[in-house]
Amino acid sequence: MSARGVGNPEAEEKAVDTAWRVHAAVGEWTARVDAKASFALTLESAAGAVIIALSGNGNIFAGPHGRVVRCLLWSGCVSILVAAVLAALVVAPRLRASALRTEAPDNFVYFGHLMHREAEELAESLRRAQPLPVLSRQLVVMSRIAWTKHRQLQLSLVSFAFGLALVVLAAVSA
Repeated sequence: MSARGVGNPEAEEKAVDTAWRVHAAVGEWTARVDAKASFALTLESAAGAVIIALSGNGNIFAGPHGRVVRCLLWSGCVSILVAAVLAALVVAPRLRASALRTEAPDNFVYFGHLMHREAEELAESLRRAQPLPVLSRQLVVMSRIAWTKHRQLQLSLVSFAFGLALVVLAAVSA
């Protein structure tokens, strides 16, 4: 037996327990980034609505005068729109549909895999399976998804702040 616990049932059980704890943490981080992205999308949508409202007759953006003001306004609007799209991508479900059927026989953690299994076959698989490799694969996939979501939210917030600054600058310059 090696020091890494290979062949050691107690070490294997501890590793599986740790993997489930990490799984729960990554799931929680993903839920939090989805909530933050929903809030960001709300702010970005509200900013878009305010800009549209201020573009009506007699309002500040009704007919922005000068090329610079129009350029600032339109650039800000595009940046806010990009921010909203990025935030929407964060909350969009990541189902990985194309690979699920082929991955299903070797996986039993993700609901997308489970829907392709039969109950008796799954029960047998769970009886004989070594859960650590399955959990490890799932943790890697979940972590990549969580990283992507966090990065998209980060870019959304930067794009929103930049766009809002341009719109405010256009309003001040109008």
